Amino acid sequence: MIELSTPKEFNFEQILRFLSRNEKECLHTLKNREVYKAIVHENSAILFSISFDDSLQISIHSEDKSQKIVDLVKKFTTNWFDLEANLELFYKTAQNDQVLALLCKRFYGLRMIGMPDLFESLIWSIIGQQINLNFAYSLKERLVHNFGQKIIYENESFYALPTPERLAILTIEDFQPLQFSRSKAQYILNVSREFADGNLSQETLEKLPFEEVKEKLVKIKGVGNWTANYSMMKSLKNYDAFPVEDVGLHNAVKTQYGLTAKPTIKELNLMAEKWKGWRGYATFYFWHSLLG
Repeated sequence: MIELSTPKEFNFEQILRFLSRNEKECLHTLKNREVYKAIVHENSAILFSISFDDSLQISIHSEDKSQKIVDLVKKFTTNWFDLEANLELFYKTAQNDQVLALLCKRFYGLRMIGMPDLFESLIWSIIGQQINLNFAYSLKERLVHNFGQKIIYENESFYALPTPERLAILTIEDFQPLQFSRSKAQYILNVSREFADGNLSQETLEKLPFEEVKEKLVKIKGVGNWTANYSMMKSLKNYDAFPVEDVGLHNAVKTQYGLTAKPTIKELNLMAEKWKGWRGYATFYFWHSLLG
């Protein structure tokens, strides 16, 4: 058993609530307040589970339990649950906006559930472009079950996201039986090939300034402003990355502020001036409010 301490502002209940938001989710599994996750390391799938009892309790369920794998899983969990973020600073900024301050009080300790793998956040945001969330989850499930690695533990199957190399060798026709549009399939291939060919890497982008990262991402056909900002906030810890075009954010803001209509992009940008420095985190809290 691996123990991972958590900061003062940490709420495992809210994390479980967020992770259980859609029953079609295929890249993690919740069982009795324990989260199971499969990731790929050096072409092998690693399965681990996370529970909470004063600290995060992590169990590795794969054969390889070497120190290298332990360190990898600890790092992944730290990034996934954003344990290193200084939420005190976010909550201080939130006091500039009464509505956001109330959400912070309501969801106190909720950390941005990220995607430690930049490739995953780009693929997921492309899948979700211009379709409803339920259909997006269905498409992701088909992609993962057809091309991702499977690991069986206690007679149950767990899946890891397909690697860039696995997807890069596919053709648009391979996506057709899965109900992907030709454009969506092409965008996924574009991103996969950029990673597989070494033109794009998380390690490189993590070292670059905000605008330079965004510039590199939007050069890829299929990655627009929303997709770039989403991936930057979820994977690269750019807490001010702001997917202002997001429909869910518009709906949440309309509800939480009691507006008669959804805000325009211009109005939302003006409202978000109060969240500056933490606009990505504010977005995440507004998204979380949609769960009810």
